Amino acid sequence: MVGSFGSRENAERLAETLRRQGYPVRLEASGDLTRVWVGPYSSQARARTIANTLGQYQPQVARMAASTPAAPAPEPQTEPAQSASRFLQVGAFRNAQSAQSVVETVRQAGYPVVLVEEGGLVKVRVGPLDDASAAAAALRARGLEVLEVR
Repeated sequence: MVGSFGSRENAERLAETLRRQGYPVRLEASGDLTRVWVGPYSSQARARTIANTLGQYQPQVARMAASTPAAPAPEPQTEPAQSASRFLQVGAFRNAQSAQSVVETVRQAGYPVVLVEEGGLVKVRVGPLDDASAAAAALRARGLEVLEVR
């Protein structure tokens, strides 16, 4: 769990922020509160690894019953799905918190952002994109180094 809010609107705002970063998120009503959960993950070790990337939220790792009423979101892949769409990488960081300024720059440019954990780094990827060259030019104009990834 990464948050518990008295206002459902605030919970939805955090959930949307996390979804844009590529995390599977669900909301849970608990009395007068709305809880924001990230996951599920296939193992507790994987959940703890993800929790470390979300340290700014002081997440709590919990084991949930398989009969949880909300449908679980799929676990994020370590690599973006291969398709006709392209991804651009605009940074690699030790943790998600360090990546936030780059994530905000990409969002301000109007592109979707995905955080990918790979090789001990949190990589900031933009996509999926149908026109990677136009996005690359726009992101370079904002001072970002851009690398096309497949």
